[in-house]
Amino acid sequence: MDSFKETRRQILFALLGIAVVFTTGVMGFHFIEGFNFLDALWLTTITLTTVGYGDIYAQSTLGRFFTIGLVLSGFGVVAFGLQATATFLVSREIQEFRDRRHIRRIISQLERHYIICGEGELVNQCIAYLLQSVQKRLAFYDDELYGPIDRLLDGLLGDDDLGHYPRFRALIRNVYLVFTRPLKRVPTLLDRIVVVTQDEAYARTLREQGFLVIEGLPTDDKTLLAAGVNRARAMMVMLPTDQNVLLTVLTARSQNANLYITASTLQDDLAPKILRVGANHVIRPFELAGLFLNNVTLRPVVYDFFNGILFDPSLNIQASEVPLLPGCGWVGKRIGDLNLRGRLDATIVGLRNPSETFVVAPSDSYILSEGEVLVVIAPAKSVAAVHTESLLGTTQVPIPASQRRVETSHAPISPFRYSLEQATQAIAGMSKHFIICGTDQVALNAIAQLDPTRPFVIICDDPAQTERLIERGFRVIQGDPTHDATLMQAGVDRALAIMIALKNEGDTILTVISARSLSRHILITATAPSEEMLHKMERAGADRIIRPFNIAAQFVLLSTTRPTVSSFFSYVLYNYAAGIETTELYMEDNSPWIGKTIEDLRLDRIFRAHVIGVRQANGQFVYAPQVTHEIKAHEVLVIVTPMAHSDELRLTAHGSQNKRPDTLRQPSVIETAIHPNPLISN
Repeated sequence: MDSFKETRRQILFALLGIAVVFTTGVMGFHFIEGFNFLDALWLTTITLTTVGYGDIYAQSTLGRFFTIGLVLSGFGVVAFGLQATATFLVSREIQEFRDRRHIRRIISQLERHYIICGEGELVNQCIAYLLQSVQKRLAFYDDELYGPIDRLLDGLLGDDDLGHYPRFRALIRNVYLVFTRPLKRVPTLLDRIVVVTQDEAYARTLREQGFLVIEGLPTDDKTLLAAGVNRARAMMVMLPTDQNVLLTVLTARSQNANLYITASTLQDDLAPKILRVGANHVIRPFELAGLFLNNVTLRPVVYDFFNGILFDPSLNIQASEVPLLPGCGWVGKRIGDLNLRGRLDATIVGLRNPSETFVVAPSDSYILSEGEVLVVIAPAKSVAAVHTESLLGTTQVPIPASQRRVETSHAPISPFRYSLEQATQAIAGMSKHFIICGTDQVALNAIAQLDPTRPFVIICDDPAQTERLIERGFRVIQGDPTHDATLMQAGVDRALAIMIALKNEGDTILTVISARSLSRHILITATAPSEEMLHKMERAGADRIIRPFNIAAQFVLLSTTRPTVSSFFSYVLYNYAAGIETTELYMEDNSPWIGKTIEDLRLDRIFRAHVIGVRQANGQFVYAPQVTHEIKAHEVLVIVTPMAHSDELRLTAHGSQNKRPDTLRQPSVIETAIHPNPLISN
């Protein structure tokens, strides 16, 4: 901006210089040569422009010297002005000015788009996830575009995947895509995202990445109107201060009553206020990260199942929401009659009815009604077809649900209180339990969501926090988790998993190393604030690592772009209010369920439970399996069940034995840990 001002100042000086030289020329020829005003003006003009017709010229010696000086000074001033003007026209600032005007014209034509307000780590992660999704979509489009040519060459030259002319085939692919891509531009989510930020440097970076950016305060009406808030579908508010979050939500709601607003806040007491002023959904990043940390520790297969369909674009499978609008041809039909699985390889895993309640895994005989929103799992290539088919005959535009909610969870409190001595005695007899070492905000939020009656052991070095945990009924070991003796006292050699999330990064890594050295079979989960920390923890021996703001960013996007999917996930994952959880059941060799079909188990009638996924022995998932699916040894069933039936369901699956698997780690990971490959860096 300083260079822009300097260039503009130089142009003003050049214009002033030209005016002075021109005036001096007219006055000089008038007084030196005695020309009248018109002749003096004429001679000055043709002299400075170097035209020189020769009809009028200076005849005196003084006049000729004056003319030479006028030409030199005029040429210098004009050259200076041209240089300043050229610099101004090609400067980065003027280019950015043009870009901003171009972007505003594009935004003025957008409708039902998405707005992101803010800057910082949470926004950065949202942007990174958006770019990753767009790159995946473009790669998928390239595969679709090149598919017919690839199949033709497979028939002529052999399959390149089997090593037939791979370099030659890669060259053909690249050349083909270079010429065919420009013929049809692929629309992506970036075309419908507008970012509002007051950070000029950040705005410049985003524009270079292809984002539509409006610079200004998101709390200002003019800024939001420039972003098209009155025509937008939804908005995400992620600002550094929670007070500005509240003001931005209030401003946006006053401009658009139908706007779906997702907001992020770090202060628990502000969440209800943000809802009252107009937000539809308030997310607390640390509490949400705690929920995911619990899930990846206690139910790793459930975590993989939902992470795959919600956040992992590399799997080419997605959970999307399909509203049944007036005129929709699906209304009044049975789900089985649609034959979505047979035609589009898509499955309805849940639906939200107009009364804002959910139906999990509706049967093929379920009759669809107007106003319901379906949660559909389908391959990426089929998602567009599912939406297109569902909209046939409709005349309305889908509007996001208007529910107001906060991501929160309230765990029960145990009536029994363990003293430190009693806890030590109880832990000595425990096995296949879960250990939690946590002092940071994510860990504290994770612990707040746990049921102390379950087999948890918490290691805590803070006496005040220890007292609070004892009051809730947890078994607590007071000590330093970085010490082997403390971990052994918590039964690390007998535990199924350990969650590590300490305030000090060095302590976290040291605890990971100690836990891994004491047990090769234990599942180790941890939090990492940065990419660098993530790689260090992987080398130290952690199996699963989550980055809190990465999780929060993904969920902000999910809650904004697919609010019903987000609500369904929150409803079935682990919901104390509804008394519902999603659990995983390991089919050990002696399980009485092996060899039976899902229909044979009659889980929906006996336990009101539903199988929504199966992880096969090879690690691959079957999403929303058919009732005819035959259960095999070493599969893991992902089941939505009432909490009241979860223990009984587990006993039934394991032949009336309260049996848990020997390890929650993937077999390939265990094998590498016990017999490390020297060629693989750990």
